[in-house]
Amino acid sequence: MASVLSVFLAALLAATISTPAWTAQKKAKQPDQKPAMTFLGVKVKPHTGFYLVLKDVNIRAKPKTKSKKIASLKAGKRIRVVAKTAGAWVAVREGGKDLGFVFGQYLMPQIDGKLEKDIKGKAQVTGGADCDFNIHFEGKSPVEGELFEIADYDVLWNCRQGSRKVKFQTPMFITEAPFQLGSKRIYQISIDILDLDGGYEEVFSTTVLYDEDKAKIVFDGVSIKKYGQPPKLKEAPAKSVAQALAGAAGIALSAWNQSAWTDLIKSKP
Repeated sequence: MASVLSVFLAALLAATISTPAWTAQKKAKQPDQKPAMTFLGVKVKPHTGFYLVLKDVNIRAKPKTKSKKIASLKAGKRIRVVAKTAGAWVAVREGGKDLGFVFGQYLMPQIDGKLEKDIKGKAQVTGGADCDFNIHFEGKSPVEGELFEIADYDVLWNCRQGSRKVKFQTPMFITEAPFQLGSKRIYQISIDILDLDGGYEEVFSTTVLYDEDKAKIVFDGVSIKKYGQPPKLKEAPAKSVAQALAGAAGIALSAWNQSAWTDLIKSKP
């Protein structure tokens, strides 16, 4: 049996989604500004995370192209970054040892979507659905022609909508590379309700974006307008992938309208 990690951002979601006055005004708190630090004698700004090497690149002693070569990195390698310079260079550390600087344009930010434990949470919408949910990590899927993967999850929902109870499952995923393959650390989370479609094999999807640098998630949209509505909670704090996934479940619930619930309940025996 999968062990369970209680991410009580979900408790926050239950409170905030059910309080429209709060959701209209509350914004995700911006992460604290980190003081400058020194890395191999160079003043840098703390910037932690993992990056994927897109093209063979050298590690340099200083953040300059003519600086001494320390080592080489092959395309496809995942590296740990601990800081960045005022320019386009990042500081690389491995095994607790400061290695040197790598030119950032040869790298792509990356997250790890693997969950060691299930995420169990609650979300509620005033006058609407009240749900318990369980997010289980299923594995990772390769992206054709790319070096990164997508992390896949199965979400089990146990909901009460009015006088009706309904249980259903939805696939969920997060991209481990940035949304639209940009340089900003913003990742796409999608939840699909396979029981609802718009014809022509169009599945009802809800999309939320996880901004790692701003430590928050933001509602992006739904794929079938007749089933969606503006969510009462459009953004929420998220300091980790687990919090981002739990928060996305709460925001998605708030974005599903009465038509979605009516048709979803009809689809169940």
